[in-house]
Amino acid sequence: MLTKFGYLLEEKRKAAGLSVAELALLSGLPVARIQELEQGRGERASFDTCYHLSQALAARSGQMFILQDLWLALKSDKLDWIHTHPVRGADNGNVA
Repeated sequence: MLTKFGYLLEEKRKAAGLSVAELALLSGLPVARIQELEQGRGERASFDTCYHLSQALAARSGQMFILQDLWLALKSDKLDWIHTHPVRGADNGNVA
């Protein structure tokens, strides 16, 4: 499932002229983890992961506010997930 975070990460990586392997080397993350994030698979990124990715991308591209952009995309994905996965057993506000 493609996520806003994954799409943005891939977009920023390509804008910086980096391959997945190069971003992995610069950020200290495994290649497989970056591929998972870009494809919207696996666990959501942590703040530390966003930080390391943003530092690597900013160092190579000179882009500003990458951390904020990634964090907001991650937050948006989380809110989208919450809205599409209601809590089971909740009464949804209905009063008997």
